[in-house]
Amino acid sequence: MIGETITQLRKQKRWSQQVVATRLGIAKSTYAGYESGYREPSLDTLRQLAELFEVSLDRLVGQEAAEQSAPAPNRTAATEPDDPELGIWFKELLEAPEERREELRKIWEIIKTREAERKPGDKQGE
Repeated sequence: MIGETITQLRKQKRWSQQVVATRLGIAKSTYAGYESGYREPSLDTLRQLAELFEVSLDRLVGQEAAEQSAPAPNRTAATEPDDPELGIWFKELLEAPEERREELRKIWEIIKTREAERKPGDKQGE
């Protein structure tokens, strides 16, 4: 059951098994074993998976229906992006070195300035 659940959660995020394995710090074959049911994740790994997939441990182990799963702490529906790629990018941004984040802040300021200078009726990017 855990294997089916984590497979479903991974596919919802549009992640490969390698992406999940890398984020957990384990081999892809180990993670694939969890999905297939060949291996059982430790309690610590289950906690990491729940955090990674932003679900409760109960949801992960099948004690809670998918419809009733609560968002992870520190996350609300209002802050979750609709675009899965944007969600992945945002997580990567949070893990990026400060130097890279500062570069991206500058780029974002340029974009905001351009948007503020747009005339009514102009299309985005004009």
